Amino acid sequence: MSPWLIMLCFYFGRWPAWINFFVESCKWNPDIQWRIYTDCGEPENCASNIDYVHISFDDYKALARNRLGIKFDPVHPYKLCDLGPCLGFIHERDIVSYPCFGYGDIDVVYGRIASFYDNALRELDVVSAHPERLSGHFAVLRNTPALRRAFERVPNYRALLELPHQTGWDEAQFSEVFLSSATERTLFVERYSTVLSKRGWHDGTMNYPQRWFWRRGRLTNDRDGGREFLYLHFMRWQSAALDQRSAGAGRGRLDWT
Repeated sequence: MSPWLIMLCFYFGRWPAWINFFVESCKWNPDIQWRIYTDCGEPENCASNIDYVHISFDDYKALARNRLGIKFDPVHPYKLCDLGPCLGFIHERDIVSYPCFGYGDIDVVYGRIASFYDNALRELDVVSAHPERLSGHFAVLRNTPALRRAFERVPNYRALLELPHQTGWDEAQFSEVFLSSATERTLFVERYSTVLSKRGWHDGTMNYPQRWFWRRGRLTNDRDGGREFLYLHFMRWQSAALDQRSAGAGRGRLDWT
């Protein structure tokens, strides 16, 4: 079956210690393609559904400038997060054969994405893993000309992109485009993917799971009785040593087989 979704990502500098975990979790979602723009080479782990586009940070900034017609020369790659809403347009030629496109982070481990969305996602225009905003770490849009250029509906998007620092407009102003829309079919549902966030857990407490388990594509934890989760976004965990079977990170741990 041909992939119905392509996820666009970028990473510049040096791969993080958990990159092989990320790759493995992508591998178990064969109906989704990932494309990563990077100067890091290719990680040790391989997945047939991940393409690497080898490009320098400077050349990637130049690509964004040329496609968007803006002044864009940030010092730190973190500013590239502000490009999320524009990626479908910037990489228009790369996504032409896919019904849907998305963008996201690599500090995640995916569960079985199709078990949460499957065919239903193909009937929607915009999907978020949060109810009140578009989730920058996992956002999916239908591949149409209007949605590839939806970022242009934010009046000051050029000014936001040209600021030297990361602004977070991908989860703020860009979200308002869809939250206030009467035309797009949206699914904004909390998936409880980001641990240690201020939102709290699905049971209404701040008692987050401390231990997570990834088994052949299934992502569960030590609290929720075998309930599967869409993905684990561990941006708030602290750095720690990783090995081939588990990732320890501050206030949490991911066990991997």
